[in-house]
Amino acid sequence: MKKKEIIFYESNSFPSPGPEILELKAANIGSIIEEGAMRGIETEFTKTKIKNFWKKMDELNVWNWDKNYSFGEICDGHMWKLHLRNEQGKVKLSKGHSEYPYNFKQVINALNTLFGSKMEKGQSFDTEKEIIEFSSEYYGGGMYISLKDNIGLIDESGEGDSIKVKIDEFKKQNFWKNIEKLDVWKWHNKYPHRKPKYEPLTCQAYWNLKIIYQDKAKYCSGYAVYPNNFKKFTKELSDLMGVELNIE
Repeated sequence: MKKKEIIFYESNSFPSPGPEILELKAANIGSIIEEGAMRGIETEFTKTKIKNFWKKMDELNVWNWDKNYSFGEICDGHMWKLHLRNEQGKVKLSKGHSEYPYNFKQVINALNTLFGSKMEKGQSFDTEKEIIEFSSEYYGGGMYISLKDNIGLIDESGEGDSIKVKIDEFKKQNFWKNIEKLDVWKWHNKYPHRKPKYEPLTCQAYWNLKIIYQDKAKYCSGYAVYPNNFKKFTKELSDLMGVELNIE
C-alpha cells in the first residue's frame, strides 16, 4: 500500500519576521510561504516532477542523515527542519541549528527545483565533511582540539593559545575507520543521560564533543560521566592529533 507523500522544509534565521516554508499538500499542490508572509503561493506539481525529486533524494542518500545537527545552546543563527516520506514509506526527520549534513546544499537545490522557489539563496552553509571539535574544562585547566578543513588545532591549556598541527592522511583515514567500530554515532547526547543515584563530586571535568563525518553527526557533552568506550575514543583522537588526552 502506497504511503502519503510528505515533503516539508522550514527555515528561520534570527532576526527575521517569520519562517520560510515549503510544503507538499493534497492533490500534489506545492505551497511556498516566504519570510513573514501569512499565506503561501500554491502551484500544482506533475507526478513526473515529484518522482524526479524522490529519485534525487535517493541519489543523495538523504535517508541516512542524522536526526539532529545542533551543537550546544545557540541563541541565534539559522534553524532548519526537514520532513520527508515517499510512497514506499521511507521517512526522514532532520533538524539543525547552524549545522548541516555535507550534501545539504544539494538537497536545498532539489527542493527549489521542485517548488520553483529561491529558498536559502545567498545563505552560507558550513558543510565540511570531516569535523572534530573536542573541549574539556576542569579545575585548574582545560583543553581544546579541532580538525576542520584538514587543519588540526590544539590548545592544551584551554586559554586560547592554539597551535596548528599537520594531520597525516593515513592516520586520519584510520581514525574514521576506528570511530565506526566504536559506534560513536550511538552515544547519548548528554552524560549522565539518566539521573544518577548520587550527584557527582564538584570540580570534575566538563566536556563537549562535536564530530561529523560525511552524513553522520554526533553532538554530545557531559560532566564527570562518559560513554563506556570513551577512553578508546580519546586514544584514537590522541593518536590522530599527536597529543596525550587524559580527561577522566
